[in-house]
Amino acid sequence: MAAEKAADLLLGPVVNLTISKVIEQLDLAVGFKQELMRFHRTLRMVKDVLCDAEQKSVAGSSGVRLWLEGLRSIAEEADDVMDEISYENLVRKVAAKKQMLKQVSYFFTASNPLAFRLKMANKIKNLNAELKFLNTSATELGLQVQQRLETTPEPRGIQQTDSLLGEPSGVIGRDGDVQKIVKLLIDSSTQQPLRVVSIVGIAGLGKTTLAKQVCNNDKIRGHFSSIMWICVSDNFDVMRILVQMRESLGQGRCENITNRDATVKEIKEKLGQKNYLLILDDVWNEELAKWDDLRSSLLGISEMNGSRVLVTTRSQKVASVMGVLPEHEHRLNELKHDDCWSVIRHRAFGNSPIPSELETIGRENAKKCKGVPLVASVIGGILCNNHNKDDWRKVWGSIVEDDGVLPVLKLSFSRLPKPALKQCFAFCSIFPKDFVMEKEMLIQLWMAHGFLQPSGGKEMEDIGDDYFNYLLSYSLIQDAETDSYRSVITCKMHDLIHDLAQSVSEPQTLILGNGSQGNITAATRHLNLVFDEGMAAVEIGDDMQKLHTLFSKTKVFPNIPANFKKMRVLSFCGANIRELPAVLRELKHLRYLDVSETKIKELSEFITRLYQLQTLRFMHCYCMERPLEGIGNLVNLRHIYFNDEYLMPAGVGTLTCLQTLKLFVVGQQKGSQIEELRGLSQLKGKLEITKLKMVRNREEAIIATLSEKTAIQELALDFDRKIDDPCAGNGCSLVCKCSPACRSEERRKHDEDVLEGLQPHSNLKSLRITNYCGEKFPSWMLDDLGNLGESTNLKNLVSLKLYYFHQLKIIPSLSLSNVVELIIYALDELESMPPLSLSSGAKVRIQWCKNLKSIADSRLQELIIDSCGELISIGFGTLATMSLKEIRIERCSKLESLPMLTELPYLHTLSLEHCMTLRDIGDGLFASTCPNLEALTIRQCSNLRSMPGLAGLSSLQSICVRDCGLKRMDWSRFHD
Repeated sequence: MAAEKAADLLLGPVVNLTISKVIEQLDLAVGFKQELMRFHRTLRMVKDVLCDAEQKSVAGSSGVRLWLEGLRSIAEEADDVMDEISYENLVRKVAAKKQMLKQVSYFFTASNPLAFRLKMANKIKNLNAELKFLNTSATELGLQVQQRLETTPEPRGIQQTDSLLGEPSGVIGRDGDVQKIVKLLIDSSTQQPLRVVSIVGIAGLGKTTLAKQVCNNDKIRGHFSSIMWICVSDNFDVMRILVQMRESLGQGRCENITNRDATVKEIKEKLGQKNYLLILDDVWNEELAKWDDLRSSLLGISEMNGSRVLVTTRSQKVASVMGVLPEHEHRLNELKHDDCWSVIRHRAFGNSPIPSELETIGRENAKKCKGVPLVASVIGGILCNNHNKDDWRKVWGSIVEDDGVLPVLKLSFSRLPKPALKQCFAFCSIFPKDFVMEKEMLIQLWMAHGFLQPSGGKEMEDIGDDYFNYLLSYSLIQDAETDSYRSVITCKMHDLIHDLAQSVSEPQTLILGNGSQGNITAATRHLNLVFDEGMAAVEIGDDMQKLHTLFSKTKVFPNIPANFKKMRVLSFCGANIRELPAVLRELKHLRYLDVSETKIKELSEFITRLYQLQTLRFMHCYCMERPLEGIGNLVNLRHIYFNDEYLMPAGVGTLTCLQTLKLFVVGQQKGSQIEELRGLSQLKGKLEITKLKMVRNREEAIIATLSEKTAIQELALDFDRKIDDPCAGNGCSLVCKCSPACRSEERRKHDEDVLEGLQPHSNLKSLRITNYCGEKFPSWMLDDLGNLGESTNLKNLVSLKLYYFHQLKIIPSLSLSNVVELIIYALDELESMPPLSLSSGAKVRIQWCKNLKSIADSRLQELIIDSCGELISIGFGTLATMSLKEIRIERCSKLESLPMLTELPYLHTLSLEHCMTLRDIGDGLFASTCPNLEALTIRQCSNLRSMPGLAGLSSLQSICVRDCGLKRMDWSRFHD
């Protein structure tokens, strides 16, 4: 029942979506516009009493619950009808586009427009009758119009906290956190008039308790003259905060203080010229103006640098609004299992001994706490002085049944500012616990269900990005992994947060298989079948005919019913299937289809009649025998994913909504030439263009208009992709044996001209060029001095990769201050590496450059040199030695010695392997010049005769010296 009540909270967004779709389709409602307008008016009237209905449903009214179920059914049916109207319009557009209006009957829709209008008119007339009855019932149930808040809910009653720690021995596992925050608060290395430090984490992690520990720390009490604790909660009222600061300073409680100026002066007089620490506990405010208002008063109260503000919050956005710098934000992590067990034990038995059999059970319960001390504390409290083994075994189930911790977590859900954002959060429960969610995929799934509606000039994907970041900010999703450009690519959901998502999405969302429990009902809308491979085929019955989402790795057909038509999302990723059933041709509402990692032999022709499709994925489909034909019909397609060159569909140039096209293979036939890219102005993210040898000349390359594609961040240009390219996915380290044609004058001129015409936009962050036979770089990569510099097109570049250059002998000096990654791989004719002026944290890899003889001194953080057989000189001057953290040199057969390295203060890793002629290593390498060296590896250097002693290397943790020609080595002063 609790789950059903929570699900009611998501009905509002469903109704809102239906209303917006009705408005969109009014102009298309030829012949039934009046009926549709009547439905729109009545639905808005019903929506006005929805807030009251939800509140009464939560209070337990069964009649109102039935009313809400009826409204949901009508809203969903209306959504389907609006989709049918939209679909019919797309059919007409495609037919007109192909000049085949007389063959409309070829498509699976009504060939007679009049018949279609009559059909829709009857459906809407029936919906109007149902809605009219619902509206009448609302009056009979006493439902009243209430204003729904679309931003934030009413402030809850302030749950006051204080700075008193209570029982210090009950705080477990947070010593390291305390030390870090204390250091952030008392550190004076940077002068700030008012530094703000934040503790951020999900509910139940102990943010307030940690702040109390910090508040009572001896160093803190000795450093700050005054410490003030304010529980802010929902109500960020500046005057209230100032009044409570005054009370914290011992000024006494005074009712009805309204004079802010007098209050501020009183606080300032009390503090004098002394510093203070202000703790603002449980802050939710995201309005910059409110914080700026308080901050101005705080700055006026104390003119002395060194005052601090410590804020606890569930939201990283709150911390950002309050001006918390990244280095001053402390993300609170989960406790270890042993620490959770210690919390349970302490709460249950204090310092008394505990029977061993209870400890075994208790440790299993501790693992279920998933690092959240609040849960451990609840369990320990329930079991206080209880020696009954059965009670210890059943305690977790009792917590789940009684919603023991969910009310605390649910506050984060209720604070989400938009109903659609709540839908997005609830939908995440479709994935199993610990599932790694891909950000792009998640946003596309939200989009498929209509949770993301364009507004204010923003595309659906941009709104999805905002929603994703908001959930991440509130720790409702976490464990974010980022790419080289610090963009989030994946995330996970904490187990307890997943429980919360399930509680607000049931009974609509269901996961079945591998131990999960539940039954498919008529209310189920989102289903994930996670059965092990080899499970018997699952038959879809009548209870599943209203499904909107199906994820399955097992066979869900042969017996899909004919009324299985309401699907928005269908994913068979990883399923052991060889074909798609023809019944899928009826899925007019389908917006997301994923058949990646399956054994299907072809994408059936009917796929191109799913005109509402927004996302199509067929990655790693190695059994597929031919590319999809007729993709130009998918006029709504925004994202397409495939990684096999052979499966490149022809005609993508007509898909003007397309945003994701990670691979484009240039061909000679119409529909596969590079001109297809011209109209794809919305492309974003990554784009790899292969087979550039098929582009005839510079003029043809210019037609691709890469310089106008402002949202492309990663660009890979491949002139003749080889199966053994490292960038092709298998990481083969063999040098490409190019054909004589690669070195011809004709090929050289062709490649130079084509590359010149592929000028990207200056927003580009990553550039990779492969199998290039030119002798020079294009003008858009060079500055006025002829160097690879920060010209208009490379100023934002952070990664540059050059693979298989067959004729380039000289690389101009590189001056790219944002570049953090440079890879030079198999440049056959390259003889020397120029000085590199890159980011101070740059990582450089030089590999398989068989004619490279020297490398100039450069400021780097990491240098890897591999398989450069002619290399005899490496320039380790002041620039290199002052910044290098890692050096790896392998298979450089002519390198006889390393230069004298005078100072390597940050070097932590040195590896020298398979350098057969290396005789000696500079005397200054290991003494006081490498105080932070942690790992040393020297192997297969058969001519090495001497190396410095290891005295003074107190940081060294691992050492491997093997198969070298050393006659003697002094280990006597080596630190263990």
